[in-house]
Amino acid sequence: MIKAYLRAKPKVKLVNRKIAEMLNDMADAFVGQTKSNLKSKKDIHGVRFAPLKDSTVKAKKKKGSSFPRTPLIDTGAMRKVYRSKTASASSLESKVTVAEKRKEVAEFHNEGGENLPQREWFGIGTKLERRLNKMIRAKIKSIVRFEK
Repeated sequence: MIKAYLRAKPKVKLVNRKIAEMLNDMADAFVGQTKSNLKSKKDIHGVRFAPLKDSTVKAKKKKGSSFPRTPLIDTGAMRKVYRSKTASASSLESKVTVAEKRKEVAEFHNEGGENLPQREWFGIGTKLERRLNKMIRAKIKSIVRFEK
């Protein structure tokens, strides 16, 4: 009779640590892609935002905006996207968020409204999804090594 024993317990901490690293790397990739998209005035799918209406530009100028023609950027607070929770071996969760004082406005822009076009700026588009999937595959390969 042939028997095989698989013992996971000694490796669980190592695996959890590697998964935590991956989650944090993925969160950082999300942050980087979001900031890059905002800077280049593109949505999560890489499509440029529609130009602002003249009335919006005038209103932003009147408020003293430094970026009156730039969609989604008025005070600059929505560019403050960051990893707000770091994953660890004991807590496999990494979280990305936007500056607290702009969360409601950020959500409103992301979903659109009655008099506001949707500008999907916060989320995972196809380009980022492919990148994250590559990161997952690479991390799994580094964790699982089969010996001949």
